[in-house]
Parts: sequence; structure tokens; C-alpha cells
Amino acid sequence: MKKILTGLAVVVLIGIIALTVAWPYVKMEFASSAHYTEQEKREYEFYTPELLKNTPRISTQYAFDFSNVSGPEAHVFTLTFYNVTETKAIRDYLTSSGYKLQKSCDVEADCWRNPMTTDVVTVANLLSEKGTFVQVYRSPYNEPLADDR
Repeated sequence: MKKILTGLAVVVLIGIIALTVAWPYVKMEFASSAHYTEQEKREYEFYTPELLKNTPRISTQYAFDFSNVSGPEAHVFTLTFYNVTETKAIRDYLTSSGYKLQKSCDVEADCWRNPMTTDVVTVANLLSEKGTFVQVYRSPYNEPLADDR
């Protein structure tokens, strides 16, 4: 009986430790939104797509946002730069990464697409304050880029 109780206690202890370690990731997986910086390593690594990780830092003041807009189906990842409006370095980076500037866009911004992904990338200046944002909209319902765009 003592061996059974000891074994059960060990299993419970291991379960508690596993839950303690996994809980932050479980919370992030089901989060509807997050605001974080590059220094918050756990959130940065979990939420940030490679495109935004490699985007040139055009300002020393910047932050990241994640939004889960319609359940697990659509995610929006945003990198906002403050006190800057020039986006040439970002446009050059998107072009070198295979993205093409689109002729039309559903929002008032520059929309970029890459034939290798279904992501829609928008680049725009903030109207309410001096700043610029780069946003990646990722949804399984995005249509692939057609050759004639």
C-alpha cells in the first residue's frame, strides 16, 4: 500500500510540475490577443512569424501585437514602429523576400503578397501618431497569389 501511495504521489508531483511548466504556453495558445516586446522572449518566440522577426528595425521604439480575430482560423501579427514614417527599408526587405506590392488593397495601406504563402502583409503609417506598422494577416481562407497580379 505504501508503494502505491508513493507512486501516486510521484505521478501527481510530476503532473503538477508539467502543468506548471506548460501553463504559460497553454495560455498563449488560447489567447485572443497579446502585446509584447522583443525582450519578452517566450511571447516573442511563440507569436512572432519569421517575416516580422527579420523585418528591419527602422526605429528603436517598437512593439509587437498578436490578435486571434476569428477563433483559431485567422491570426493577425503586427510590428509597430514609433516616431518614424519612412518605410523604404521595409519595402526593400519585402521585395527581397519575394513579396510583390499589390495594385489593389482592401485597406488604406500597401498590401504585399508572396506566391509561396497565403499571408497578406500590409504596411502603413499610423494616422493617430507618428509611426508605421507592418501587419501579417494569416488565414486558411486567403486565396493564393495569382500570377497576373
